[in-house]
Amino acid sequence: MLSRENKLIKDSIKLKQKKYRDKEGLFLIEGIRFIEEAVKDNSLKYLLYSSRVYETNGSERILNSNIEKYEVSDDIIKELCDTENPQGAVGVSYKKNWNIDDFNKDFIVIADGIQDPGNLGTIIRTCDAAGAGGVIILKGCVDVYNSKTLRSTMGSIFHIPILFYDDFEKLSKDVKSKGYNIYGASLDAQKYIYDIDFKKKSAIIIGNEANGIPESHFEYVDEKIKIPMIGSAESLNASIAAGIIIYEVVRQRISVI
Repeated sequence: MLSRENKLIKDSIKLKQKKYRDKEGLFLIEGIRFIEEAVKDNSLKYLLYSSRVYETNGSERILNSNIEKYEVSDDIIKELCDTENPQGAVGVSYKKNWNIDDFNKDFIVIADGIQDPGNLGTIIRTCDAAGAGGVIILKGCVDVYNSKTLRSTMGSIFHIPILFYDDFEKLSKDVKSKGYNIYGASLDAQKYIYDIDFKKKSAIIIGNEANGIPESHFEYVDEKIKIPMIGSAESLNASIAAGIIIYEVVRQRISVI
């Protein structure tokens, strides 16, 4: 059993901080189901587990897998996890390096300033469910590898290409060079999502929860779009809005998917 003073354990604990995740290209994942997804994806570097894992259904699937694993105390598992009742297993997984050429489908989503981990994780999960070609994360979004974001993806982090950009102008040039039309969600749009032909190569921008898409970014957008707001609410939750738009794309494209 590895102690708290073991270098591997110390290095694992450091991964709770973004700067170490960025430096090492690694991140922590919690729970049997999530770890199993990483194993299937060949993305798991090693597994840490405590005796509590034997009380969890499905634990044998990861414990019997051909991966590097180390037993630790329950206290170490609790220190590594953010959940109140961890399942006794924590994985250390590799980040993937994607590029624009890995987006091999005609529909992608751009997250622009999404700050809530639950929203970003849910958007990634929805894109996975809808068969999107990938998700672009613009600088200013919450960290994808934040534990709350990861939990909200429910394992979709391993299923869909995710690409990061610092500069929106560069992003738009790269996306348009691949033939995508860029659509930005905006309350002052003239066209509803139902007025757009999403059968063409489409990149949908979902903006910040409070402020939407920065006005300067609309310079690079081909068309503003909006969701009908029939009742008294002025706006929708970002992940809900994303889901509505994403599934309008699916509705239009369902016959050709």
